[in-house]
Order: sequence, then structure tokens, then C-alpha cells
Amino acid sequence: MAGRSFCPDREESALVLVDFQDAILNTFDRPLRDRLHRQTALIIRLAQQLEIPIVVMEQYPGGLGPTNETIRVLLGDSYQPFGKKIFSGAGVIGERLRELGRRHLLVAGIEAHICVLQTAIDLIDQGYNVFLLKDAVGSRFELDWQTGCELMIRAGAVPATVQMVLFHMLEKAEGPDFKALLPYLK
Repeated sequence: MAGRSFCPDREESALVLVDFQDAILNTFDRPLRDRLHRQTALIIRLAQQLEIPIVVMEQYPGGLGPTNETIRVLLGDSYQPFGKKIFSGAGVIGERLRELGRRHLLVAGIEAHICVLQTAIDLIDQGYNVFLLKDAVGSRFELDWQTGCELMIRAGAVPATVQMVLFHMLEKAEGPDFKALLPYLK
């Protein structure tokens, strides 16, 4: 499937998780919080199953705390967060991304109009293909989420959902990868 500009290539992909911290997340309405947990967990499981590297950032962890515990536990050894006090994390994770050599970045996290937006735009400006996982990205207010997503897309991010990426990368409804993820798709 390589070479299709609107689809992430699994061999070229890395998952970038932006600031999934309870201090921010707990200001969101319960249905949004639940959706973000569910979709973020699903994209993490896909990344782990397909051995896609995961890069985690945390905004001011000394004040806002670490990544949500459920997500932290699910990340396991992939939980090696990059702390930051600036809104764009592109510079903070730049060296790690260069080490990985992956050019397709699956972006999830909060908040869409602040840290996700600034990080995504900076990564696009650095030549990365950013796939914005709209159902795994949130903001406290709908207008902020919508406007942040629109701006990232106008800047060059490819809009996607977790299931779009999952089924694209799995390619078929059979095999060990599909079977491993099937319980989480119901």
C-alpha cells in the first residue's frame, strides 16, 4: 500500500500521542472523555500489534501530572514521555523522530486547538506527513476542536479516524493481526 499519499504506510508510521493527561482531560464532558479513551486505546493497540513506534508527550508534567493512568498502563514500555512547557512538541520530539526515520505520523491527543495544532503544523512544516486522527483528538469545547482540526487540515494534515487507519493497515479480515484486534472492534 506504499505510495498512496492519503493513506499512512505502516512501515513509515509512528504514533504521536499529545498530552493525554487527566488534569486537561477531566475538564471534558464524560461522553467526549470516554470516546477519547476508547479511540486512543484502540490506536495504541494497533501500533503495538503492528510494531509501530509510539512517541508520548506531556505538557508541564510537574503541574499537570503524567499521562492518564489507563493509557500509561496500556502503553507499557512505550511510555517514555517527553515533557514540555511549550505548546508545540515538534522540537521536543524531533531527535526521536529522526532516530525512528518514520515520515508518516499518526497524531492523537489534546487539546486540538492548542498543543495538537501547534505540534502538527510544525511537523508538517518539517516535511512529515501528518494523519490527524480526528476521533482521537479532542478539545474541551466543540468550536475549538472543529476550528483546530480545520486549520491543521488546511495546513496539510490528512484527516482520518482510528478505524480508517486500522482497517487500511490490516488490509484484510483475517490473519493474526486482525484476530488480535477483533475483540476491541466490537
